Amino acid sequence: MKRILIIIFITVIALGNTNAQKIDLDKKLGKENAQKVVDQFGIYQDAAMTAYVDAVGQRLVSHLDSVLFDYEFHIIPSEAPNAFALPGGYVYLTTGIIPLLQNEDELACILGHEIIHANNRHSVRQMKKKIIPAILMIPGNIIGIFDQSAGALLNAPLQTSSSLLFASYSRKFETEADEQGIALAAKAGYDPNALAHILTRMSDAMSEVTGNKETKSYFSDHPYTPDRNKDIEKIIANLEIKKTKPISANFIYEFEGIMFGKSVANGIVRANKFLHPEINFYIEFPEGWKIDNQAAGVGAYSSNKDAALFLTTEKQDLTPETAAKQFISKLNNKYKSQMDKSESMIINGNKAYIVRFHEKGRNYDTYAYALWIVLDKKLFRFVGMSSAKDVDLLKKSVDSFRSLTASERKSIMQKYLAVVKANSNESLESLSKRYSNLLKMSLTAIINDKKPEDKLNKGDEVKIVLERPYSKN
Repeated sequence: MKRILIIIFITVIALGNTNAQKIDLDKKLGKENAQKVVDQFGIYQDAAMTAYVDAVGQRLVSHLDSVLFDYEFHIIPSEAPNAFALPGGYVYLTTGIIPLLQNEDELACILGHEIIHANNRHSVRQMKKKIIPAILMIPGNIIGIFDQSAGALLNAPLQTSSSLLFASYSRKFETEADEQGIALAAKAGYDPNALAHILTRMSDAMSEVTGNKETKSYFSDHPYTPDRNKDIEKIIANLEIKKTKPISANFIYEFEGIMFGKSVANGIVRANKFLHPEINFYIEFPEGWKIDNQAAGVGAYSSNKDAALFLTTEKQDLTPETAAKQFISKLNNKYKSQMDKSESMIINGNKAYIVRFHEKGRNYDTYAYALWIVLDKKLFRFVGMSSAKDVDLLKKSVDSFRSLTASERKSIMQKYLAVVKANSNESLESLSKRYSNLLKMSLTAIINDKKPEDKLNKGDEVKIVLERPYSKN
């Protein structure tokens, strides 16, 4: 008997260690991919809004039977109406989904769904995809210089999400997240019926934006919304619902002023020009090149992807020469042998330092350089790669790099969500005209859960979209 108990004890310890290792994997992958979210999207900087989302999220987490992680809740600036969870308890709402939410119950149901994805380890259990292959088609191995020494510098501006960002779950996992997510919301005192309401509104908004009505194949990574809502009804029939007082007394004002549409904080693209109001710079990329802007930096590449230019800021407070020498010191001998020249220079009156590379292949010559330059007391880094024919284009782009003018800064506008009050017997259409609403009527109706012709009562609160000049926080 004693021996049996020892065997059982050892088995339990072994299983416990296995589970701990699994959870450690979630935490590791979550932390790594949370940084990718920051690099790709950034985090929406509004302490009050974030605190509110976190408060709702933590109320839900407190009703989990077993809490595996320390949960974090964030808002990211993305116009796509979405929410997603990373392994390890990182949960994100996009600014694009927030205007569609009508009440705290809907917010709780969305967060509950994502909490279940994380707590049931759905993304880790389903990991099959790899991060997308290299986008650039530059010949030779010279691109490895920047992979080795700069890490995510090369990938971040052009990298789309890995399999863990906006993960495409199986129908089984989606159904599980719906079922357990609304059960969790109900336990926390929220109305589980709210999930069907927000899912329908999301479907309507996507149909309106894309011009395509949802079909059973419309959301490839989610079940068909009407089918999903029928399943939700069946689940709710067996739930005990005990409504509790919401955290917010007036939900519609919790997100008043949040950005709408694309964020301009990380820069805007106008034809081949790029303007960054937060860091205060302007650059022109070669005409016809594709510009891809993300929080970590901005990149542009030629139509056939055989030339590219990337621009990021350096976090360290270094001179261009010191930064360049640190970069060189990390290169292995193979890449040092491809180094053509390194020298200091002045570009538009600004101190700079360049390191050039040249790889000579049997049928090609590839050139690359890293250039550090100081602008407005900030250190920037350019990375460029091309064949000989594009070298002058890269130089022309670097030469265009400068601070924004006052008129350029004033021209940058950010759309935002506003809450206004209706007059008696006023229609949604007439209210929109009175306040110069920038959102088209069909979408204004959707985000307010109304019809354009609906008559409003005096003092009714209505969400619209306005714009204002961008200003740094």
